[in-house]
Amino acid sequence: SEHFHVMAFDQRGHGDTDWAPDKDYSRASMVKDANAFTDELGLDRFFLTGMSMGGANSLAFTANYPDKVEALVVVDVGPRVEPKGVKHIRDFMKNYREFESLDEAAAVIHKFNPRRSLEIIRKYTVVYNLKQLPSGKWTWKYDSYFSDGHRKVDLKQMQDELSVAVKKIQCPTLLVRGGDSDVFSLDGARDLQENIPGSEFALVEKAGHSVMGDNPAGFESAVRGFYEKKGYL
Repeated sequence: SEHFHVMAFDQRGHGDTDWAPDKDYSRASMVKDANAFTDELGLDRFFLTGMSMGGANSLAFTANYPDKVEALVVVDVGPRVEPKGVKHIRDFMKNYREFESLDEAAAVIHKFNPRRSLEIIRKYTVVYNLKQLPSGKWTWKYDSYFSDGHRKVDLKQMQDELSVAVKKIQCPTLLVRGGDSDVFSLDGARDLQENIPGSEFALVEKAGHSVMGDNPAGFESAVRGFYEKKGYL
């Protein structure tokens, strides 16, 4: 684009990246993957953006590889997340596993999240998030190990570890929260800001947890404003 060369990669077990044979989906391993990805491409210093799981991984990455991150944008996540909101998403993914068609999938997703139009969901969301089974039905690309209850997660331990990590972050940082998010609260955002001195905060209205999908223009405006303020644009 005019200002940046944007790269987006699928973490292990997500999108078109292979599922982990050993079912290792720890944050530490995902952070190592991101480091290997940037090393392979010769990216010595860059701007890092992540949402939800990717946002938590971005916080951990920046804490572990501070020399690589010029500026950080974290979207709707922090050490403190709201269990009810997380459960809401997981229950949806678990209860809707297979769809007869992409049109059916789009209708179901739109009912779950009506903030984005049915047309956009059909054109983009289902195309990039679903894969076709031999039976002809469609299912999520991500490893179902995440939502089948096999992956034991100590939420408190994960929060405590991330709370320690974020205190190491010193680069310019923007925290973005969806105005209607039930996953990342204003209190959670305040806690994170207190642990990253000088960090900025942006509230994007008309957006839930998936901020850039629900209100792309609002998200772009928030990030652009941050980059302009810091002199990157």
